[in-house]
Amino acid sequence: MQKLSGDDLLWNWARWCWSGETVGNMERYVPWEDDYRPINQDHAQAVDALYQRLPRYQAMVVQAEYTRKNSHFGNLSASDRLVVARRWIRQITGAILRDEDYKRHLEGFRAKVEKEVLL
Repeated sequence: MQKLSGDDLLWNWARWCWSGETVGNMERYVPWEDDYRPINQDHAQAVDALYQRLPRYQAMVVQAEYTRKNSHFGNLSASDRLVVARRWIRQITGAILRDEDYKRHLEGFRAKVEKEVLL
């Protein structure tokens, strides 16, 4: 059996986030078209509990790389997504993130998820 990584847990969480009903005029995005693995509800809820505690600007980094990666940034390369996501975060929150900050927040959250969810 293959060991799960923080990245696996975050993609499971992203699929879980998109698995419910959409509201208002939200465009439907079905991430399981890219990933056919079943959603592990317990893992997704544990990740969500950690995510809900993040400051908004850090949560937006996670969104840009997972829950919104394909639906909002899907046509961008990784480096272009980083630039556009940093601009989006600055516009919404006022937080100015350098490339290093963005990557540190992302890697830090991924490591926290892996450590705390896979106890």
